[in-house]
Amino acid sequence: MEIKQLKYFIETARQEHMTEAALSLNVAQSALSRQIGLLEEDLGVKLFKRVGRNIKLTDEGKIFFEDAVNILESVEKSREKLNEEAIQKRYTLNIHLTRSDMTSKVLQSLNQFLRQNEEIEFNIHTLDESSIEDRLLDETLDIVISAQRSEDPLIQSALLFEQNYHYVFRESNRVQLPTQASLNELEEFPLITFQPVFDISQMFKKRGIEIYQDMTIIQHLLIEHGHVAILTREEAKQLTYSYPKFTVHSLNHLNIKHPMYVSMRKDNQKPFVKRWYNQLRQTFSPLFNPYSD
Repeated sequence: MEIKQLKYFIETARQEHMTEAALSLNVAQSALSRQIGLLEEDLGVKLFKRVGRNIKLTDEGKIFFEDAVNILESVEKSREKLNEEAIQKRYTLNIHLTRSDMTSKVLQSLNQFLRQNEEIEFNIHTLDESSIEDRLLDETLDIVISAQRSEDPLIQSALLFEQNYHYVFRESNRVQLPTQASLNELEEFPLITFQPVFDISQMFKKRGIEIYQDMTIIQHLLIEHGHVAILTREEAKQLTYSYPKFTVHSLNHLNIKHPMYVSMRKDNQKPFVKRWYNQLRQTFSPLFNPYSD
């Protein structure tokens, strides 16, 4: 049974005349008659009977008519929903945003872009870094800002900025570090960090680095147990806001940093995706030089 057959059947039942139904449907009468015959063969019942010059529904046809109308209405409603969803997808910007010191500036760029393009909706996702390339390829995501540069030929990536790090400690008799501490000097102390963007432990060979997801624990370890924290600038600001006695120094001299990229699928069919991609590059290119305190 096909949707076309249901449409032909319903119109024929309403017109009660094969010729009039064929004209209304803009099909040849022979084609209409053939489709009605196939439908009757499929159902195993006669749907119409001839009454004078017209045709009328049989008892079985009357029963099937109600079901056919309901089926067709359901199909049309589903089609409308699918069309609405397709339209919504065409005007929705799906973004993955890896946490960084520049997150607020990325969001400022997004807000500015949305004010200029009010018809666009957006979704911000925070996904596992290992899955974002697949999500770009299957078009679940439109724009990705992350620590990964894609090498897939279908994806284009551009460097936005570098995520820099700082070392933070509470100066005491137990913890004394210079402004530009060496790796050896840092590794004399227990090292901790907060949800790093990349595997920061590879930088420290002599001593491992513990990862915590609660900044209050990091604060406690720095104050009470003589730890040293490796943090982004924004994370360091959070600590010093509640405890200004912490000492904060940049790790630029040790080249402990990570590039952050913007990526999109090259053949993305949403024109506004390329526009925001280019806007991000224009916004961040003057800021590429590593920022300082």
